[in-house]
Amino acid sequence: MRPEFRDSFLPFLHPGERLILAMGYFGNTALPSVPPELRTPSTPPPPSALEERVRGALGGVLGRVTRPLDAMGNSRLVNNRFTRAADRASDRVENAAIDLEHVADRTTERAIWGTVMDGGWQSMAGRFLVNLTNAGGEPGRQALTDRRLIVLVDHNTSWRDTTPQWAVGAAVPRPNIARVTAHPKTVSRGRFDVAFVDGSWIALGSAVRQHMEAFVAAFNQGV
Repeated sequence: MRPEFRDSFLPFLHPGERLILAMGYFGNTALPSVPPELRTPSTPPPPSALEERVRGALGGVLGRVTRPLDAMGNSRLVNNRFTRAADRASDRVENAAIDLEHVADRTTERAIWGTVMDGGWQSMAGRFLVNLTNAGGEPGRQALTDRRLIVLVDHNTSWRDTTPQWAVGAAVPRPNIARVTAHPKTVSRGRFDVAFVDGSWIALGSAVRQHMEAFVAAFNQGV
């Protein structure tokens, strides 16, 4: 396994836990969105001292530029009810376009890969996706240990320092996993399906087919 993959998981291993395989995580856009009532509010990380100084400097410059615009914004033309209605309509159109784009992505993925999850939100597969979503950040790496399957998320949002800030997004004890199988339509990317002991399952994946095959083989060999 690549050293950077291995090293990202070492801080999260339990005492005596052995890392077997670590690789990149490739999210499947066909996975369903977690319902709003199951999501926990996310708190953005505080900005660094440098970002605060840069924003302060930019804020002063932008404030001088935008004061004339603020004056215009207070005019009757901008604040009349027709303009406000047009703004609201524009927001709805933009949000609808974003939603349609997500639907199109999911439709395309389903056409290629078929079903990507089975089980309700209270199933093991459902709770896995809920936990991964509520962890925030961007899922980026996954690993198999002698005890667990782990997915890490990157919480770094800095535009200057791109060093990943890894955290555990979802972790499943191996006894809760019934089987791990390669998807039959896998060609270049590596989708594999994780089935849980309650009968539910979810599709995970890697950008590299060979990494996925090694992951599936390691689990099935009981390594």
